[in-house]
Amino acid sequence: MTKYDFLDRADAGRQMFEKFGHKILGSDLIVVVQPAASEIAFEFASETTIPMRDLLISRTAAGVVIPRISAVLDLRVTVIDDGVETGTTAMAIGAMLKTEGAALATLMVPICPSSILPQLLQVYDAVDCVVSPLAPQSLTLHYEVN
Repeated sequence: MTKYDFLDRADAGRQMFEKFGHKILGSDLIVVVQPAASEIAFEFASETTIPMRDLLISRTAAGVVIPRISAVLDLRVTVIDDGVETGTTAMAIGAMLKTEGAALATLMVPICPSSILPQLLQVYDAVDCVVSPLAPQSLTLHYEVN
């Protein structure tokens, strides 16, 4: 047994799909946070015909920059990322989706600290994660190959 939760991001995607694949079938749109979640989302893309959109985020000295996603009004949207460390990016994405009128926003990640879940549930209707450490920590601690 390895000390890591996942071999790599593809393995995290497989584990997420095994655990939550049935939940994603209720989505109208899957938003894939780039560049980190492409390998994770591939596991979902090969098993579903639900439309996917990439969301290319960037970080600046002022913080995370989240592009606006239009045409989500009344849609059930699932956001897939490689994990949550502090929650800053996930919170910004969830808030943007709510502002744009998403009917339902779900965050689906391999890793999410349980201490951050209450914050995330202020902007997401549900948060699904495979591993939930108590406190925030680097995502690299969970992936054998980064």
